[in-house]
Amino acid sequence: MRNEICSLAFVRAVFSEFLATLIFVFLGLGSALNWPSALPSVLQISIAFGLAIGTLVQTFGHVSGAHINPAVTVAFLLGSHISILRAVFYIVAQLVGAIAGAGILHALAPGNIRGNLAINQVCIFYIYAFLYVQI
Repeated sequence: MRNEICSLAFVRAVFSEFLATLIFVFLGLGSALNWPSALPSVLQISIAFGLAIGTLVQTFGHVSGAHINPAVTVAFLLGSHISILRAVFYIVAQLVGAIAGAGILHALAPGNIRGNLAINQVCIFYIYAFLYVQI
């Protein structure tokens, strides 16, 4: 276990998970901000997310597997593709990377544009429609 943590490949893999998640959150949330000159459409936002994840997987996939998402890391852990130690370090790196990416975007975006950093809001209509279909 100690040999795995102290290896350069392990440190590179954990850092690549951190960096990939940071870039993904920064680009994804940045594409969904409400710029007054050109409001992004759902198609533009989804293309930005898709291109970002595709590029990041191609860039960091050979280093760490480019999970970029703690849910993917847990799936790899449950499938016995990575060790529990590596999974814990990946998840911590991904969470810290996501916070850092949102923090950088918050620092760079103007206050009137960043608003709530593109956080989705729940629409009551969809909740009623879902409940109606379930009954």
